[in-house]
Amino acid sequence: MPERIPLPPLLTTEPVCCSVCGWRGLSFLGVKDFAYSCNDHFQGQGQFAFADAPVGYHRCDACGFTSTSALDAWSHEDFKAHIYNEAYVLADPIFEVIRPQRNSEMVSALWGRSLLGISVLDYGGGDGAFSRFMQGRGFSCLSVDAFHGGDVLVPGAVYDLVTCFEVIEHVPHLGLAAWFAGLVACLSPSGTLLLSTELLDTHPGIDNWYIAPRNGHISLHTGASLRALAASHGLTVYSVSNEMHLFRRT
Repeated sequence: MPERIPLPPLLTTEPVCCSVCGWRGLSFLGVKDFAYSCNDHFQGQGQFAFADAPVGYHRCDACGFTSTSALDAWSHEDFKAHIYNEAYVLADPIFEVIRPQRNSEMVSALWGRSLLGISVLDYGGGDGAFSRFMQGRGFSCLSVDAFHGGDVLVPGAVYDLVTCFEVIEHVPHLGLAAWFAGLVACLSPSGTLLLSTELLDTHPGIDNWYIAPRNGHISLHTGASLRALAASHGLTVYSVSNEMHLFRRT
């Protein structure tokens, strides 16, 4: 297991209100040790040394949005050092190649030749693997990511297809509104946003595998919370599965 590095302080304060719908009725869901990753569930054992660092989660009684305030004081550098580091692949083994390749195949199959006439933006695209796979198929695709860098966006530029795979659950709840506004600003008036995240519509309990601090899963959504986010920007969301969601302007 990777060597344990001392973590920055973890807060124990309860969020004042839901960062999605503003509801002040929040229920304490429980705690997960910081070292817990999604891959623990699939491998049947911990992938990281026990951190002895409890991360508390709360769930909104109105829209079901589940989040933690434990990392509210963390800086960008803290997240990069303790979550999005060289050991991240242990938490999410399909992050580097398998997921972006699979997603490029799915998008190519769904949009087909119509992709030849548009530019695609992958928002939160990691090291750009999805973009490279799309370019290899002959399509124009840019990639931006807060931790990995990537292409430089032209101010005010918009895209007919914006993809955002397994990103929104990583956004700190305090920055969610600004992050989503930035995402929507990249979408053309008639464009489509394809976003993936696992929905926790059924009350999950703290043992749900997707609630995973070491993956950076700190903001977990339901169908209701995604609809609330969409409505705040004049969007309608269509969940085609529990994981894949299409956003279009109403």
